[in-house]
Amino acid sequence: MDLQQRVLQEIKREEVVALTQELVRIPSYYGVPGVETKVARFIADFLQREGITAATEEIFEERSNVYAALPGKAGGRSLLFCGHIDTVPPHNMEIEPFEAYLAEGKIYGRGAADMKGGVAAMLVAMAALKRAGVQLSGDVRFAGVVGEESPNTSEGARALVEKGIKTDMAIIGEATNLEIAAAHKGMEWLKIEVRGKAAHGSVPQNGINAISKAAKIIQAIETGVVPRLKQRIHPLVGSPTINIGRIEGGVLNNIVPDSCWFSLDRRWIPGETLEEVLSELQAVIDGLHAEDPELEAKIIQQPETLGRGPMEIESDHPLVLALGHAVRQQLGKEPVVKGVVYWTDGAHLSRAGIPTVVFGPGDIAQAHAAVEFVETEQLFKAAQIYALTALEVCS
Repeated sequence: MDLQQRVLQEIKREEVVALTQELVRIPSYYGVPGVETKVARFIADFLQREGITAATEEIFEERSNVYAALPGKAGGRSLLFCGHIDTVPPHNMEIEPFEAYLAEGKIYGRGAADMKGGVAAMLVAMAALKRAGVQLSGDVRFAGVVGEESPNTSEGARALVEKGIKTDMAIIGEATNLEIAAAHKGMEWLKIEVRGKAAHGSVPQNGINAISKAAKIIQAIETGVVPRLKQRIHPLVGSPTINIGRIEGGVLNNIVPDSCWFSLDRRWIPGETLEEVLSELQAVIDGLHAEDPELEAKIIQQPETLGRGPMEIESDHPLVLALGHAVRQQLGKEPVVKGVVYWTDGAHLSRAGIPTVVFGPGDIAQAHAAVEFVETEQLFKAAQIYALTALEVCS
């Protein structure tokens, strides 16, 4: 029996299904005590029972990452499996969120697709490598990280990078329908504060209407910036976008508003820089101010999207090729290499110089859904593909 067969023989469909169910049954959304920590401890216990070194580490407010490693003989390339272990809240779900019931080849529950299914597949892949007695040249590591879904700034992935993790490559297990995501957009939330001058509503000429000035800026963005963004096209993720999401200003109808703010979501593509994103909007404000000196506004970066830049890896990178080989072998079809429009923790790893792809079971359309599920066949295949990729990368 060759090495691949030995490892694949250790991956059981029923195990990855059961492990996914157990993870889903542990609530880990923002609002429960410790959020992800019970999941982190469960994962550490599972890996330790398999003889794999694993430990949890508190990152902030009693919320813990979990780390594990299968050490190589040294000298080989290392691979990190990484996934967030928090979920969005179960509010307004149409199913029992934590029952993790199995029906018609699907596991239903909060986090099944996003992304406890991917995490379970990674854990089973590591356990299979250990059980098969594989001695690779490079390390295979795992990191379950906090804070990707909660109203913070991916503290878990940022802590991983700040610790100085050194791996040659990484896979983020977000749901991609077992297609290889070699790029995704960055995400920047910006607040634009507009200043005016208060006056009585009966004499508006004595004031400066901040709402009217804000409307000018919004109009200039919609008619000037948005068309330019549509002309910038990345081959995998398409064009950058802007969405004006909120606006607030004024006190009463009979008072000229002296302040107004609006906020926006700017999705930026590989090849753009954050400096360019900010300067493009600043140029709009500067141009309007030159025409209308009473228009005063400033741009404020929102802390929720700190460091959430884009990610990209070359389509012929050894990690992409290794994943492609495993996909071809286990799915019997040519691998799809694509981009995704959503953001992932892979951006933090990529910015730290670790070539990263996104690949996992499940459909992103199910993430955060009222009826969230993941197909058991995809879970099983993902575990196989993760294990085979580690064999090729780390041998």
